[in-house]
Amino acid sequence: MSEPKAKGFANSLIIWGLASIFYLYEVVLRVSPSVMTNDLMFHYGITTGMLGMLISCFYYPYALLQLPCGLILDKIGPRNLIGFSVLLSILGSVLFALTNSLWVAQLGRCLVGSGAACAFVSCLQIASVVFSTKYFAVFTGIANMMGTLGGLCAGFPLASCVNSIGWRETIFLLASVGFIIAVLVFLLVPKSITAQKKIKKKPSSFWGTLINVIKNKQIILLGLVGGFMYLPISVFSELWAVPFFMAKYQVGIETASLASSVIFVGFAIGSIPVALVARKLGGYVRTMRLSIVGVAILFIPLIYVDNMPLSFVILFLIGVFTSGEILVFTCAKDNESPRNAGTAIAFSNAILMLIGSIFQPVLGILLDVFWTGELSSHGVRIYGISCYQWSILTLPICLGVAYGVSLLVKETIAEESALEKEPINGESVA
Repeated sequence: MSEPKAKGFANSLIIWGLASIFYLYEVVLRVSPSVMTNDLMFHYGITTGMLGMLISCFYYPYALLQLPCGLILDKIGPRNLIGFSVLLSILGSVLFALTNSLWVAQLGRCLVGSGAACAFVSCLQIASVVFSTKYFAVFTGIANMMGTLGGLCAGFPLASCVNSIGWRETIFLLASVGFIIAVLVFLLVPKSITAQKKIKKKPSSFWGTLINVIKNKQIILLGLVGGFMYLPISVFSELWAVPFFMAKYQVGIETASLASSVIFVGFAIGSIPVALVARKLGGYVRTMRLSIVGVAILFIPLIYVDNMPLSFVILFLIGVFTSGEILVFTCAKDNESPRNAGTAIAFSNAILMLIGSIFQPVLGILLDVFWTGELSSHGVRIYGISCYQWSILTLPICLGVAYGVSLLVKETIAEESALEKEPINGESVA
């Protein structure tokens, strides 16, 4: 990344701030269907299994584009990458809202996922370039908080909007917000930016680095562990929590949407001290195993206890324990050489997202399997609480698989984060 150099700390904050706002916006778009499930099934005339497949279309391009994002950022610069990514997400959202065709809606979700793919990577990349490396961990943490805020915005506030103006109009409103973000990016972000210090070129090619990382079984194992650990967020919170609570407690979409919000709050709060806990226990993998056990145990009373206030407490604790998932990226970095750290993190994140994309429709298909044949007056399938209970039992089972796979992962505890030693930038993933 070269000329012109970002001038001053304030300008750097603006550049990074717009990238982090884009990440927040991406999470809102990703989670938004969770408060529209009934509307979408009625509009497209689909079952829960088909709905899961439709929504999961976001994840396929999102996961596949994780690895080349750093290279793309170096080639076309932050202004073009972020600006055109936002516009691509807007296009996908508008297609999704306008069409009556299921395959066009799937294409729309794919476009949204493609546009969103570079959001988090851009935050890390820009932070490593425009700020001193000693602040990198701080800005990574803030970016994670922005993503959590996006999840909160996609809960109760978005549900209220859907109830007030309708699901299509809500998506158009989100598209309008995205257009404002794109305009600000093209106006305020320079075409390219210069690092504050010289970054040595890495001799390895992108494909050479990628092959080296793929050959590392530990990275693949960590991606699998992280993917199964993240299912309470990627599958339950982002899609099935709202209809589950509506069916269990016979509440409206606004009240049920608080469920996903509570998990995001717990995840945000837990992600702050989780590294300290890992150091206290003397191991990142050990901490992840405790997190897995905690979430698996908590899901049982969540499924069967018929007490809404208690359920919200359990959801919060599930979010806290699920935050142990972020240690996967530290372990991935520690299991690779510093020059390949960025690619290792991106590759493990790609596996993580792909697992979420698989299990979103799996739970929907299970709902169809356990469906008792009940239909609404509009001909839409009604899924009773027993359908959700049997389907959601899949999640603690998957967490058991995560625990088993984690036994094959080497324990690692680093004295200092490699993200502080070496910034994650285009050179790391190229």
